[in-house]
Amino acid sequence: MQEYQYPGREFFQLWKLPHILKGALTWLPLMNAWRRRRGATGGSDSARYCYAVWMRHLVTLDEYGFRIKGAQIGELGPGDSIGIGLAALLCGAASYVGLDIVPFSAKSDLETIFDELVKMFWGKEPIPDHHEFPRVRPMLESYEFPNHLIDWNGFPDRVQGLRSKLGNINCGQVINYRAPWHSPADVAAGTLDLIFSQAVLEHVDSLPETYQAMSAWLRPGGYASHVIDFSAHYLSPHWNGHWAYSDWEWRLVRGRREFLLNREPINTHLLTMEKSSFEILLLERDYATSGIEIPMLSKRFRLLDTEDSRTRGARLILRKRNVVDS
Repeated sequence: MQEYQYPGREFFQLWKLPHILKGALTWLPLMNAWRRRRGATGGSDSARYCYAVWMRHLVTLDEYGFRIKGAQIGELGPGDSIGIGLAALLCGAASYVGLDIVPFSAKSDLETIFDELVKMFWGKEPIPDHHEFPRVRPMLESYEFPNHLIDWNGFPDRVQGLRSKLGNINCGQVINYRAPWHSPADVAAGTLDLIFSQAVLEHVDSLPETYQAMSAWLRPGGYASHVIDFSAHYLSPHWNGHWAYSDWEWRLVRGRREFLLNREPINTHLLTMEKSSFEILLLERDYATSGIEIPMLSKRFRLLDTEDSRTRGARLILRKRNVVDS
């Protein structure tokens, strides 16, 4: 790929151009309105994807003492549907709140997703693995159905009760969907046993406020389970290409989008977690083996340490510290 260097300026790589133009188009009112109507995140409108994601969180959390029966849980950024939350409720959670910036889930066919999930649970289907969803993390040692982790007591009644609530998900006590959410006050402090997210925290603009909010929502000893994707997503042919944009280029790429990527490396997350009363129970990194060389990144990202510059993704299990442990 041909590259240019202008005097006193950073490298400009030609692959950036279509992404800059696309972002710039969002400043045109008609194009931006079209974008908002067509917006989607991809993935969670599939029942099998939702099942695969939730079961991965559940299996991993079990190793650290989390139990789903009667748990109050929350999800940050459910995306195209609250299907992952429905899977958690079918497993035995008492309540679910989904918090998003854009109400993508309002467009979803929840009844169809729910019925497909129920069939998968009744059939005790194996967890869809990395062959079906190669980009979904974490990868598991076993994809067998985790029967011992499901609360089967009253399952038929649970199914019927949940189905009856699908028509009104914005203000319920069992299912609550809030989009857009505005402040930590949207969830009562100390009420959640678990907050989780799947490839969401790389999109959050204000990490300190978000981690503080999640900590406030959890009871002492409550859990957080996050999968974070530090790659460029669709914004570069290179996994770390988002770090090659200068700040002014990135502002053009972002345009008027409600969110994009925050471009923060993993160390920023780890420092923010520690300041938010979390202890890290599990940190598992996915390392990249290729990408743009460090000298070709924009100036501030050339200073990343070796671990940050190689970390393409991570899964984390956190626990909120008890007051006596702080």
